[in-house]
Amino acid sequence: MNNLKKLQKITQISSEEIVDALDINLELLQEWQRDGSVPTVAELEALIGIFSSQLDARGIELQTANHPIHIRLSIDYLLNLGITMSDWITLKWAFEGDWNNAKLAVGFFDQGKLTRIVSSNQEFVEAFAGYLILQTEGEFEPYIDEFDNDKIYDWRLLKVSSDEYFEDVTQQIITTDMQEISM
Repeated sequence: MNNLKKLQKITQISSEEIVDALDINLELLQEWQRDGSVPTVAELEALIGIFSSQLDARGIELQTANHPIHIRLSIDYLLNLGITMSDWITLKWAFEGDWNNAKLAVGFFDQGKLTRIVSSNQEFVEAFAGYLILQTEGEFEPYIDEFDNDKIYDWRLLKVSSDEYFEDVTQQIITTDMQEISM
């Protein structure tokens, strides 16, 4: 399971554009999309470069904030393993300009109730040491709070508009299948 199709949808890059950019055939790309094979490290880096530049361009077009330097996704995000600090910054940069002051955040849920929101870069580092694990061996990974007697939380990527409104955007950003949470 990888985020190749998700990233194509987010960035609006066609399969033909990827095939042309990487000088590969469509069958190989389709094999990667369905996890029939894994691209080489060089091919993964090229894919990340293509998607990162598109997200960067989207951010430049939509953001009013100053442009951060070297926006780049990680191979871990492409492979749907985890979200690094770099991925977090890149995704926030690409989406928040289009969201009318809404913020990308991670929400912690306890029995379906939102208990905590992580939205700033500093909070992301503090909560996850800069790395949010998406899946292990194909299974969604809950958040285990080691500082609270290993309490287990469900989490989702959220578009937070106010203290009273959020939208679950997890399925738009990652491939891991999970039940959508709504307010």
